[in-house]
Amino acid sequence: MDIHRLFSDKSSLYESARPSYPAELFQFLHSQGPEDLAAWDCACGNGQAAISLVDHFQRVYASDISTEQLAAAKPHKRIDYLVCAAERSPLATHSVDLICVAQALHWFDLEPFWQEANRILKYGGIFASFGYNYPVWGEGLEEIIQRELLDVIAPYWAPNNQLLWNHYRDIQFPFIEIDTPKFSMNVEWNLYELFDLLHTFSATRRCMDAIGDQFFVAAFEQVSDFWQTRHADKSTRQEFELEFVCYVGRKSN
Repeated sequence: MDIHRLFSDKSSLYESARPSYPAELFQFLHSQGPEDLAAWDCACGNGQAAISLVDHFQRVYASDISTEQLAAAKPHKRIDYLVCAAERSPLATHSVDLICVAQALHWFDLEPFWQEANRILKYGGIFASFGYNYPVWGEGLEEIIQRELLDVIAPYWAPNNQLLWNHYRDIQFPFIEIDTPKFSMNVEWNLYELFDLLHTFSATRRCMDAIGDQFFVAAFEQVSDFWQTRHADKSTRQEFELEFVCYVGRKSN
């Protein structure tokens, strides 16, 4: 499975379509760490978490294996973008106060990653992994999207995604878990923005590779008909709540 390609192809769409994370999350992570000198956004993609972390940490290291994703990242004088695998980083030992992994932990080779995270994280430092699952679609829309799109792409999801869907409960974290507030992740999308998000799903892309994109066009047409019974036009935005997943832990030694 070429995971790298799935997130490199159409990186600019990924950057524009993926929602931002709650500001309150980064405030909480900052409050838990030993200092605010440095944070590592591991598998940063286009830097959505990094650009929020820079409001709370003096230096942010943001790494990804995909040069295409990093090319779409927003530059900042206090963010250092690095091309590297999550399991092999050039960062110094005990050099960061926080490691965060946004929407990516389920893709890692976890045993070597835990070794690397423990090496880089300071004593008492914070590890956070977070992400999101499907939006709460709402009555009527859910049935159409499930039938026309989600059921079609279901065979093309990688097994790794199940870890995220299960809220990372099947992962053994080598940290002391911290009680974490419940964070809400709400977005407003019009019809086109909603389908931009659906287009970025790895299963959607695999399905298109296998059978073409006609199913995606048909899904858009079906949802479009429904959308216009509820809204003025396709550009009218609707609020959605995403199911947010979050684990926060502290390094004990």
